[in-house]
Amino acid sequence: MTLLADPASGLLDRLHGALGAEAVLADEKSRRYYANDIFWQPGIEPAAILLPRTREEAAAGIRLTTEAGLSVVPRGGGMSYTKGYLPDRAGAVVIDARRLNRIVEVNAADLYITVETGCTWEQVAAALEGTGLRTAYWGPLSGHVATVGGALSQNSAFFGSAAHGTVAEAVLGVTVVLADGSLVTTGSGGRIGTKPFTREGGPDLTGLFLGDNGALGFKVAATLRLMRRPEAVGFVSFGFRSIRDMAAAQVEMAPLKVVAEGFGIDRTKVEHSASVNKLMDGVRTLGQVARAGGGLVAGLKDAVQVAAAGTAFLKEHAFTLHLVVEARNAAELDTSMAAVREIGRRHGSEIENTVPKVMRSKPFGPPRGMLGRDGERWVPIHAVFPLSAALEVCDANDAFYATRRDFMARHGIVYSVMTMTVGTEFFLEPAFYWQDEITDLHARTLGEDVVRPWRGRPANETTRAAVAELRRATQELYAGLGGVSWQAARDYPFREVLQPPTLALLESVKRALDPRGLMNPGALGLAATPTLTA
Repeated sequence: MTLLADPASGLLDRLHGALGAEAVLADEKSRRYYANDIFWQPGIEPAAILLPRTREEAAAGIRLTTEAGLSVVPRGGGMSYTKGYLPDRAGAVVIDARRLNRIVEVNAADLYITVETGCTWEQVAAALEGTGLRTAYWGPLSGHVATVGGALSQNSAFFGSAAHGTVAEAVLGVTVVLADGSLVTTGSGGRIGTKPFTREGGPDLTGLFLGDNGALGFKVAATLRLMRRPEAVGFVSFGFRSIRDMAAAQVEMAPLKVVAEGFGIDRTKVEHSASVNKLMDGVRTLGQVARAGGGLVAGLKDAVQVAAAGTAFLKEHAFTLHLVVEARNAAELDTSMAAVREIGRRHGSEIENTVPKVMRSKPFGPPRGMLGRDGERWVPIHAVFPLSAALEVCDANDAFYATRRDFMARHGIVYSVMTMTVGTEFFLEPAFYWQDEITDLHARTLGEDVVRPWRGRPANETTRAAVAELRRATQELYAGLGGVSWQAARDYPFREVLQPPTLALLESVKRALDPRGLMNPGALGLAATPTLTA
């Protein structure tokens, strides 16, 4: 019997009364499902899962849970692979944000949008359709499933990030439930009688809750800055002989601030990534590319080119870089494209631009890339570095994985790598593919039809442990090179890489906001004394 289900505690009845019985899950199947993330399983099963529909219900659920001495674990779209939403102890209660999915306000005049944090990035984009506006950063590749709250909690980059940075730079304010159930709003929205139009005007309390992995509070709403949607968009791709050549081109392009988003991948990624192979499925993308074209004739012409190109041309190069360039008008786009082409051609060679075209034609689809082309399990590791360190980091990364080549071959681990620039940062993300069981999380996210061919695969705990060993060694390598990782949760080194006074300040903030250590304990490496009561 769990602590939550103990009749003497009465907590289950109180939660039912506050949220409704249908918003409180405590059955074995649900508890088992919520004990897994994309990589780590099986974890500790929560005692229950709450699915609040309003910020008031979320606040009541958290207050009742912590009053009973149980810990609270926030969860968004479920795309994490760093133990961010996995309990660190028995008796925890997971708060699933996905029913908090209303668009609260679109203010075109003052250029902001307020949304509940269970909204997916696809929902945010749909709410802005026809306004001529968007957020500067407008979602990850997994934006069909990934939520605004998850991105704010772990930090996130992709669409719009090369020019505008991470999601944290687009946030004006957040509304957060603290461990005692109180609701706090940051930014100007936290003032009396003031719109949530700016983040400034005193200490930046908003920043406290960005990248916190839910260790400081449960975000229920966020206000994001809007910008005019660029009128002109161009697409360009390049091939390179080495990751060093590709990184040199990316670093040189970054200060221009004309690339909206882009990514560099190796040949292995082309061969094994389900996302790349699905993007380049010419037959299925014909209609999408046609609709995304400047006109019907131009769109159909692009679609025919996509179908004809296939993926073969990508495999002719050790590394390929795929970029979307944005501008205010056609003349500015011509200038920007010329500058990008000059840099790319100096370090590599220009190739078909079908990958970025198709990527933009339908940015948010089911996150097929969470499994490999043939159903292999997948998990990445990453860090960001100063632009000036990019070439040194690429060399160190190549040398590191050269020494692990036999280890990976022995365990059947396939290694690939992706690079991006995020504002003025160089982003490096190795990923691993291996044979392993398909979990219910994969099946629910992608659909049983997609995973059916591999559903019967047995668990491969030995290789999964080898992948975990590789990831940890990579984390330590990157930290030693001066890198910074997001999504710290309970996976990446964090407290051990902070200077002692900085760690002491963070721990003081944690104690002030969560004195009993019940808000996602263990996240960010912040230790908490167990306070469970029988």
